[in-house]
Amino acid sequence: MKILLALEPTWTVSVNGMEFIPLSAAEIEIEDTNIRFGRHSRKILGIEWLRPNVARVRTQSRLRAAQDVVTFYPGSVLPSNVDARRRRRLFQNQIARALTGFFHSRQPVRQILHADKQRGIGGAYPRFIIGNRAAIAVDPDESAPVIDCIMRAAIMWSAIARQRISIVVPAHRSRTIVTRLLAMPSLSAEFEWLQWDGETIAPLETKLAESETYVHEYHQPNVQSEVARICALAPDLLQPVPHIPGKAVSIRLRGLEVARVAEAGTTYPMGEPLEPLIESLERDRRYGSRHPLARAYEERWLESNLIRQIGTLLPVSSEWIYPQVPSFVGQDRSIIDLLTITPNGRLVVIEVKVTSDPELPFQALDYWLAVERHRKAGDFTARGYFQGIDIRNEPALLVIVAPLLAFHKSLNRLVANLPRNLPLLQIGINQSWKREIKILRRKGSLG
Repeated sequence: MKILLALEPTWTVSVNGMEFIPLSAAEIEIEDTNIRFGRHSRKILGIEWLRPNVARVRTQSRLRAAQDVVTFYPGSVLPSNVDARRRRRLFQNQIARALTGFFHSRQPVRQILHADKQRGIGGAYPRFIIGNRAAIAVDPDESAPVIDCIMRAAIMWSAIARQRISIVVPAHRSRTIVTRLLAMPSLSAEFEWLQWDGETIAPLETKLAESETYVHEYHQPNVQSEVARICALAPDLLQPVPHIPGKAVSIRLRGLEVARVAEAGTTYPMGEPLEPLIESLERDRRYGSRHPLARAYEERWLESNLIRQIGTLLPVSSEWIYPQVPSFVGQDRSIIDLLTITPNGRLVVIEVKVTSDPELPFQALDYWLAVERHRKAGDFTARGYFQGIDIRNEPALLVIVAPLLAFHKSLNRLVANLPRNLPLLQIGINQSWKREIKILRRKGSLG
């Protein structure tokens, strides 16, 4: 340990993963079984090497019986997961001071940062008890999905919190949350919504613009003969799907694109000739295979199977199915979105998810709200979708499709907050959907 400490000029010392102290090598000393780092002094109880240059030391203070875990990281650059904990701890301390000022409280603040796996509350959401007030916040430097998920975290925390909860969101990254709140006034009233601009806390501004989405012009390319030629190589495997942004047709095998046909020509993302590629994909990407390709992009595979069987699963027109319409600006969505229509002209939004995702109901709501905005504006008809069909002036139907075991245990609690005018159907399918989709449970209706 002494040799290790002498090899690096600077160290970052973590105490119980809560305090991160930058120190020079000269500020760290070891004598017998005692270690001093900065202003701290501890007795060494044991050393565990996490990496050749990263040591985790179990220590004990002379003044306390409890043990501390002190981890030494070389330099100032921490591993990404450790750096996230450091950043979150700094934010927690910063927002705690701002909350006591906002609530005009001098009482001690109880702080909670650890994840609550039982209720599905991640470690990105520091929680606070300040007298008779409770608050939950999220760092503006978190990713967009993490920021948006604070709504769900607050709902789950409210089941055990005795106080009314205030929710603090980043002032300049709250567009999706505001859009949801405008659609779910019950949630707006249940919690106190606040915003943090990096310096002060204030009531959340709810006059922000809605989430930005757009509808591409739909152009059906004149490539039918080329699509038919390629699909004839393996008619039971290859599937043509509209590639709307590229004004092309995407030819897929179990969700993976093997060719893209446009009027300007055909491209082959995985290379050619196609025959050996098709043979390889059919062998490796199949139900029961342990090959990595059998587990890659599973949402796309389920989407492919769903499109093939759509007529037997839902009362929709199988000839009118559009993927990812409308598109979200600047967002990377982790679920598959399909837009289709019933024979009598009512829009149907289908959300597809393979793995358990606690945010699924609210992500589905985001897409449904976008579809509704464009439906009311007449964008789908104006941009060439559903030609020859009159789109009914009624709210779109929402269908969530996922393996039955992938529905998160918090689903019902979140669904209870969705808008009352949202017609919702939950479809739980079999785990062996890669072979054939079978409906195990339907909940809700499309009426």
